[in-house]
Amino acid sequence: MVNTTADKGPFSSCRLLCSGDLPGLFVPSQNPSPVACIDAIDLDPEPEISFTEGDYLSDENLAALLRTWGESVSPELPAQIEHTIQSKIVVEEACIDGIVYKKGLSVELHEGTYLRILAVLQGPGGEIFLRGRRLVKLKDREEGPGPSWRREVLWVVNHDTTEVPLAVVQCFCIVHFTNWPDIKTDTRSRNARYNELFCRLKETDEGEEMSMQYLHEDEADEGFQFSPDFLRQQWRGDTFPFGGSRRPPDYAQATDIIEIDMGQPGEPLLIDLESDTSNHRQYTFGDAFCGAGGVSCGAEQAGLAIQWAFDKNEHAMSSYQMNFPTVWSEQADIFDLLTQSDSQRLKVDISHGSPPCQTFSPAHTINGPNDDANSACIFSCADLVRKVRPRVHTMEETCGLYERHKETFHRVILDFIEVGYSVRWGILNCMLYGVPQTRRRLIIIASGPGESLPRLPKPTHAIPGSNSGLLDRPTIHSAISSIPLGTRDHDVDGALARGLRYSRPPFNADQPAGTITCNGGERNYHPSGTRGFTNREFASLQTFPLHYRFGDREVRKQIGNAVPPILARAIYREIIKTLRKTDARASAEKTSVTI
Repeated sequence: MVNTTADKGPFSSCRLLCSGDLPGLFVPSQNPSPVACIDAIDLDPEPEISFTEGDYLSDENLAALLRTWGESVSPELPAQIEHTIQSKIVVEEACIDGIVYKKGLSVELHEGTYLRILAVLQGPGGEIFLRGRRLVKLKDREEGPGPSWRREVLWVVNHDTTEVPLAVVQCFCIVHFTNWPDIKTDTRSRNARYNELFCRLKETDEGEEMSMQYLHEDEADEGFQFSPDFLRQQWRGDTFPFGGSRRPPDYAQATDIIEIDMGQPGEPLLIDLESDTSNHRQYTFGDAFCGAGGVSCGAEQAGLAIQWAFDKNEHAMSSYQMNFPTVWSEQADIFDLLTQSDSQRLKVDISHGSPPCQTFSPAHTINGPNDDANSACIFSCADLVRKVRPRVHTMEETCGLYERHKETFHRVILDFIEVGYSVRWGILNCMLYGVPQTRRRLIIIASGPGESLPRLPKPTHAIPGSNSGLLDRPTIHSAISSIPLGTRDHDVDGALARGLRYSRPPFNADQPAGTITCNGGERNYHPSGTRGFTNREFASLQTFPLHYRFGDREVRKQIGNAVPPILARAIYREIIKTLRKTDARASAEKTSVTI
């Protein structure tokens, strides 16, 4: 009988394998006693990759390809080895020298890592292999973000080696897989015996993005599982499915239907998202460090109901309030918000925080008077999450935080983990999401207890002629050519009169602009070569809609510091999709119980 729950012992008539039994490598018997043999299934097939004329690589992809070029070209396997790989079979268990190895048990390896056995395999010569979840002790990790909790292991989801020969096994061990996110209140972990370990986190490296997540309910062991509804209730109290705000009567939304696989035979359950509950609600949103409102603009376009916003810059808040007059917004510091006595007023489904990031920018080469204050703000988002308790929180920062300030970045991720949030991060090229400039930004998405972790959005645009099926990337020309004369902040005559500080040659406008910064950007000027961009042109290159208004002062700074609304819209559409799927599944489960 296969044990699919937490590790248990003793193992009937088979003795426990201990490290003291094996002064050297353990050599398995050549005549094990497997039972219930079935064909092996390759759980990790290699994806088919093909390229056609016009395909292209981003700078990041090209760098990664060059690093791994030699590794990806493998010599053809000898026929004997290939035959051996194909001839492995999955067996229910293997009993060797009176010791039983089977699914559900955990072992420690000689190198100091661990493995939760998911399958036992037998080669054609009788040799035994174990396939499973590769685990490493958190306190032994030398690289990457994450806590260093005692008696806790991390599941490395895509470790290079998930299949090991029996010879590398040192001893059995006890590992409890749990999805309880608060280690401080986990009494079983605190009272565990010296030989018990707990796993509640998993790490996934997908190249372009990484994540560190708390386990899902179905990944935890029996007796250590907690339902998402229970975890969410414990963390943030009552939650309205499909959003904490009612949609206005004139709100237009396309019909959505989500198919929910209940894991039962028969037809899947369909949840109509135009039902009275789902179609008449919106997820609520709060915007910290809102600036002129780039994130709020994109969030509103995605369908979120904005509840509050704050920023300490008076000119930015003036612009924000011109565009969002009904939103509760204040000129305030983050620490003013954290001391708000009415926490219920701040409670939203989704919150965002983009603390000042100039200190971490690749362009920041000279220390400034506000560097210390800005650096301190980067750690305030975890405190904001504790205060607001959103279902999902997002951050947008300069790519320099990830690429040049690893220690600070790791601390930011750790802060979210310690609050109980799963985290995903990656650097997005804004051009691939419809922003007509070469702008790379670090995006962090954190989901609270009981929530699924949203993905980063997939690119929507590509270089023309790439045959990708995506939209053509926007250009300077497509962004600014249709701005009507007389539009607010579009003083072409004034720009011509000012001219350029240095003579600049004209250039082809059918390309993206450079990264727009708070002073416009070093090489950003009008393609004619006769003038700089107007503030309205800068705003269009940053994807602010034509109707968006700015105050009278520091307009260019506000535009350069903003998150492009189109990028924000893509991020929040993906988050909304995940939340609606979560809520639809919960509704389906309640419906199935009622039926």
